[in-house]
Amino acid sequence: MFAKKSLVAVAAMLAAAGAAQAQSSLKVYGSLDIGMGSFEAAHDKGVSSRTTEVASGKMMTSFIGFAGSEDLGGGLKAEFALESFLGVDTGQAGGTAYGNKAGGFWSRGSFVALTGDFGKLALGQYDNPLFTAGYTYNPFGSSMAYSPTMRHYYYGMANVAQANAGVGFDTGFVNSVTYESPVFSGFQLVGQYSTKETTTSGFGNSYSVAGVYNAGPFSATLTYVKSGIATAYDANEKVIGLGTSYDFGVVKAFAQYTQVKQTASTVGAAGAQDANKDKIYQIGVSVPVTEKGSVLASFGKLENTLKATDTKETDTVFSVGYDYFLSKRTDVYGVFTNNQHTDKVSGQTFAVGIKHAF
Repeated sequence: MFAKKSLVAVAAMLAAAGAAQAQSSLKVYGSLDIGMGSFEAAHDKGVSSRTTEVASGKMMTSFIGFAGSEDLGGGLKAEFALESFLGVDTGQAGGTAYGNKAGGFWSRGSFVALTGDFGKLALGQYDNPLFTAGYTYNPFGSSMAYSPTMRHYYYGMANVAQANAGVGFDTGFVNSVTYESPVFSGFQLVGQYSTKETTTSGFGNSYSVAGVYNAGPFSATLTYVKSGIATAYDANEKVIGLGTSYDFGVVKAFAQYTQVKQTASTVGAAGAQDANKDKIYQIGVSVPVTEKGSVLASFGKLENTLKATDTKETDTVFSVGYDYFLSKRTDVYGVFTNNQHTDKVSGQTFAVGIKHAF
């Protein structure tokens, strides 16, 4: 009798564990990108900037992530994600080495969210709509080395020095609340608010809103960001961005226009900031030449104006590459990039790499 009761109890425990597992999930995921090449940015005459590198994260930033969800019933779910940058070439981890201003080990993403019929509400560090639009509407995606858009948005990561050009905030807002609406007839609304978390004079909260529309082969977005100087960021900016793409089948075309207006300031970790205005353009194509391989090409231009002196500088990036998928999760690529800058000698980059998602 005792043995029979024990077996019943064990069966009940296993059933309960199975039900709990069905209602919740945990996964480990990420992407490892590493390549080798000869890298050269635009540079002063007679001063070479060329380096030969085995480098991680040039096509897509390498990272590892942990994510999970729990079914709360009634269509409501709890979700979380923790993502950390990785340097496959050195084994280095963390954010500041990969251009993240806020730093931190989980600097690629860290949030808890509720999802349901109402959409998604997330608290923590979450991708900014400008970053999402930036990688969606150019053929090189989120590449900080080969995508003209990403280079010009986050200028300090890959180019020669140009004071205060690009945006002063990260790819994701820290200390933020983000709302993503359900999709209605192809349209979705995204809103994000980031707190300054200080009472110091001159600092301010940040927010962004975006509208996205998808209809078959056509896609478009309009994004607005008001970035205030905060404990993590140094720029007081207003950014408006337009992006669009159309998939013709034989070719997918992309176009972007972004305007950044930065107000002069003397507060924040970076101290004095000059008033700047940027205009950023990008056009590109992705051409599938086989079932597994595509030719990628993108041209982008940044026009920067220093308002105090009306000094103007331009930076252009042209990238062409070939991306070939060995499987659904592994692809190899080759890229050529040309970088030109006002009063500089142009630089050329040649690189090959491999990217694996897990």
